[in-house]
Amino acid sequence: MNGTVVLPPRSTFLVVLESGIAVIFMLLAITGNLTVYMAIYRNKSLRTVPNFFLLNLATADILNGVASFPLLISVLVNGAWRFHGSVCQFQAFQTYLSYSCSLLTLAVTSLTRYYATVHPVKHRGMFKVKRLFVLISVVWVAAFAFAGTPLVGWGRYHFEPFYALCIHDHNSSTSYNMFLFVFLIVNSTVIVTCYSKIFKAMKARNRQVHSLFAPGSSSRQLEIMNAQEVKLTNTIFIVICLFAICYVPTILLGFFMFTPLHVPRFARMLSTFSVGLTSVVNPIVYWVRSKAFRQALIGLFRKNGTLRIDVSESAGVHPTQPNGGESFRTETISRY
Repeated sequence: MNGTVVLPPRSTFLVVLESGIAVIFMLLAITGNLTVYMAIYRNKSLRTVPNFFLLNLATADILNGVASFPLLISVLVNGAWRFHGSVCQFQAFQTYLSYSCSLLTLAVTSLTRYYATVHPVKHRGMFKVKRLFVLISVVWVAAFAFAGTPLVGWGRYHFEPFYALCIHDHNSSTSYNMFLFVFLIVNSTVIVTCYSKIFKAMKARNRQVHSLFAPGSSSRQLEIMNAQEVKLTNTIFIVICLFAICYVPTILLGFFMFTPLHVPRFARMLSTFSVGLTSVVNPIVYWVRSKAFRQALIGLFRKNGTLRIDVSESAGVHPTQPNGGESFRTETISRY
C-alpha cells in the first residue's frame, strides 16, 4: 500500500478527542513502563522471577508507545495515512509482536505461578537464571514468528481506515485467521487452567495455615508470608484480567467481520483504543498493589537516589540475588 488513504469524515470535536486520547495513552505507556524498568534496575530487591516477567510485559508496552502510537496520532491528526507501505507493514508487525509477546508472557507467568503455588519445591529447582532468560528468549522468538508470517505471504497486513491502524486483512487468509484464533485459545486455556488450580491450592493452603496453629499461637510469620503469596498471585491475575478485558472489543469485532452485520466506526475505534490501553494499565496496577514499587517510584525522584524499602512488607525475606550465579531466589513474595 503506497499513497494516501483518507479516514472517514469526522467532526472537529472527534478529531481533537481521538488525537488527545492517543497522545495521553502514548505518554502514559512510555513513562509508566519506563518507571517499572527504572524501579527494578535501581532496587535489587525487586529483581525476582515474577518481576522479570512483568518487565517483559513492560518491554512490549514500551514498543507500542514508541513505534505504533506516533503513527496512530499522525493518522488521527491528519485524517489520512500518508506513509509508505513499508511503514504500514512495520506498524502492523510491531502491533502483533507486542500482542503475542504479552499473551505468551502472561501464559508463561501463569505456569510459573502454578509451580510456585502448587509445586514450590520444583519451582525453586526449575526457574534458574539461565532458564529464566531462555524462557523470555523463547517468548520473543515465538512472538517474532507469530507477527512475521504475514510479511512472508501467510496473510497480509494493510491499512484499515475505520481502525486508523495497519492490521491483518481478515480476507487475505482463512488459515491465518484460524491460527490467530487457535493461538488465543491455547494461551487462554493455559492461563485459565493454571489459575483454577492456583486458587484451589491457595484455599487449601489457607486452611492448613489456620489448622496448624491453635488460636492465639505465634503463627504471625507464616500468615504474613501466605498473605503476600496471595497478594502477588492476585496482582498478576488482575493484570491478566485487564489484558483480557481490553481485548474483548477486538475479539468480538473479529467474529462480526465474518457476518453481514454492519460494524460502526465507533466500535472499531473503541477496539483500537482498548488495545492501546493494555500498554497503559499495567504500571498503574503495580503502583497501586505494591508498596515496594511505590517506594521505588518515590526513590526515583529523590535527590540522593536512595531507596528505603519497608522491610515489614518482605516478611523477613532477603532480596533476590543470584545463587552462586545460577538461580534467583524464587520465593513468590516478590515484595508484594
